[in-house]
Amino acid sequence: MFNNNLFKSAVFVVATMLFAGAAQAKEVKIGFVDVAAVAASIPQSQQVQETIRTEFAAKIAEVNKLETDINFNIEKLRRDGPTMSEKQQQDLTATVNKQREQYENLARPLDEQIRQRQNEERNRILGLIKSAIDVVAEREKFDVVLNANSAVYAKPEFDISEKVIQQVGKAN
Repeated sequence: MFNNNLFKSAVFVVATMLFAGAAQAKEVKIGFVDVAAVAASIPQSQQVQETIRTEFAAKIAEVNKLETDINFNIEKLRRDGPTMSEKQQQDLTATVNKQREQYENLARPLDEQIRQRQNEERNRILGLIKSAIDVVAEREKFDVVLNANSAVYAKPEFDISEKVIQQVGKAN
């Protein structure tokens, strides 16, 4: 008898909780954005790439010239080495080694500077995109906005990527 009453009471409590939860539940509006596609399609991304290219053009040209010189001297040593004197071979080898050292001293820091600059600009663009997502989500009354990569399935009508692109365009 005790177990039967306890079972009925437990079923009643669970049913009451489920009914109360269902009565309080509201519809949640969820959207998604393909952040990578938005970042690739906004004009600011192309401007950033062009800015970085022009900002580092002189240093990149210097590194490229040095690389060309190294390759030329290596090829010359390979091709003409057998006909060169021992002194000429040593001098050319020393020149190549010096050029390689210069290349390392220029190329590695330049790569790091370019990478750092790209990260700074990428973070700035992601900030613009985040602000645009916030504006669109607020205007469209979305409760949750996911990155498209996080959603396993979503209906295309919940994709707000195009609206975010437009909003980023208005922000500039």
